[in-house]
Amino acid sequence: MEEKNVKKNRPDDAPDWMISWTQIDEVKFGTAFLKEHELKCVNGMLYGIDGYISEDAVKADIMKMLIPYYTTKLSQRVKNLLDTLKMLCHSEEENVRTDEIHLLNGVMKTDGTWTEGKQFCVNRLNIEYHPEIRKGAYYPEKFLNFLCELLEPKDIDTLQEYLGYCLIPSTKAQVMLYLIGSGGEGKSRIGVVLKEIFNEAMIEAKLHRVGTDRFFTANLVDKLICLDDDMEMAALTNTSELKKLITAEIAVDVERKGQQSFQKKLYSRFIAFSNGSPKALYDKSDGFTRRLLILTTKPKPENRKDDPFLAEKFIAEKEKIFCWMFDGLRRLLERNYRFTISERTKQNIIMALSENCNIYDFLHDETMIAFGADYKTTNTDLYALYQIWCSDNGLTALKRESFISFLKSNEKKFSIAYDYNIINEKGRRVRGFTGMKTLLRTSVTNGV
Repeated sequence: MEEKNVKKNRPDDAPDWMISWTQIDEVKFGTAFLKEHELKCVNGMLYGIDGYISEDAVKADIMKMLIPYYTTKLSQRVKNLLDTLKMLCHSEEENVRTDEIHLLNGVMKTDGTWTEGKQFCVNRLNIEYHPEIRKGAYYPEKFLNFLCELLEPKDIDTLQEYLGYCLIPSTKAQVMLYLIGSGGEGKSRIGVVLKEIFNEAMIEAKLHRVGTDRFFTANLVDKLICLDDDMEMAALTNTSELKKLITAEIAVDVERKGQQSFQKKLYSRFIAFSNGSPKALYDKSDGFTRRLLILTTKPKPENRKDDPFLAEKFIAEKEKIFCWMFDGLRRLLERNYRFTISERTKQNIIMALSENCNIYDFLHDETMIAFGADYKTTNTDLYALYQIWCSDNGLTALKRESFISFLKSNEKKFSIAYDYNIINEKGRRVRGFTGMKTLLRTSVTNGV
């Protein structure tokens, strides 16, 4: 009798997973769904043949299957079925290969080998590749003409190598790209092209969130690029997390709201466009700036007329731009992840280091400081002279503790050593440094 009642409680053409108008066999539903949609669930995230799939997209597909039969409690039913699906298609994390680039119609190896047909991956580029394109003239004319107006030739090579570097899931180069302009040059158009090429394998976010938002790293899972196309001019309050992610070699702790954290190897490369040099509020070491590739744009040509359709023209060349980027990757790999660095870029890094920490300029001022194995000076004399130098140059002096800490952490670089037994002019044993001395006497050194 119960079996007959159950049958009456469902239409004759109902799918196997429909028990009644009020009940669903979640396992049968999940099995039927996975026959139509190839999915894997890794660390709570869903992936299809083309990479990451948002939960909202899967929920929408579940809803389509339910609507012919259910009109109430849909939201709860969808949530329950999504949870079941995740358990049914759970998969252990696969090792990501750094020698493969997954495209819409196949896989490109970093050695140039091309294999047609999709393979399961966590990040697929929005590029359809055809081998004959690299045998002929694949020159992306509009895009490269734009870059020639934007950057010096050697800096274009650097950009080509870095964008090529972003094609593979690797952080071996251990640097981020920072592009500085005065505004109006069209830097953001590069971001539009990257989004078109990398699609779901790229996110746009504010880098100031790195290190201040503990949930931020969850956004970087399986992403090849994190782009800030208009970075704030304010100094970064915390650079330790950003430095760790730029040079990531081991798994880091990833936390999502309301979920158990997990360990995950991240490989997002960071790109920032800004109108000023990068600054760190508290980090005065060179650990931040030496992880930067800083390119500066040329001034905007006075006679240039802005083209509102320029991004669309670049997108039309995206297959050619991909080939251009791939050639940059090949060149970078041949050089063992060493980028082309112009003298201009070297000076940019030196300038950023100086702007981030004025102690460097102070120590290089030969009218203030001299270095030698037999020299000695006290912390008090050093800091007093540093304050005078900052005042003369219209700069803000760092706190005494930060100043001394900087010198301690750079002993090898400047061939100095912290010493607890420096004798000052009053004959007292005080702390200071050997290997350096002050050249300008101050009221402090005179005992006034």
